[in-house]
Amino acid sequence: MPTFIRKLLPLLLIPAFFAIGLYLGPKLSSSYRTAFPPAAYATGDHAALYAKAGNEVVMYATTTCPYCEKVRDLLAAEGVKYTEYQIDKSEAANAEFIAKGGIGVPLLYIGERRIDGFREPVIRDALKAIGKSADEPAKATGASL
Repeated sequence: MPTFIRKLLPLLLIPAFFAIGLYLGPKLSSSYRTAFPPAAYATGDHAALYAKAGNEVVMYATTTCPYCEKVRDLLAAEGVKYTEYQIDKSEAANAEFIAKGGIGVPLLYIGERRIDGFREPVIRDALKAIGKSADEPAKATGASL
């Protein structure tokens, strides 16, 4: 192999492999997420939180979050009593939220489940598991909590 090709080949291969990586990286990442989706919820013993809150359903939320509002509406429609900690109004609630590893809101604790974000089927399933939800979704009464 001529000397100039030996010197030129690495200079051509590096950008080629870089371009292949840029093209295949997102596709492989997407395929991985499809094959191994993240868990819908985490389980654990949250008895101390429920004892403090006085309810089996606890939500960490902000006053301006549209997904938190969707959870409020869902819980109201199901007639579920819950305790809400507003992390944008209470420093103590925000400190608890951070201590629990909260990254985004809403953060829900229902029975043994910790649910990050608004995932209606997962929330309904968790409410069913603790016996707080009807089989058929109830109609919203318009009352806000």
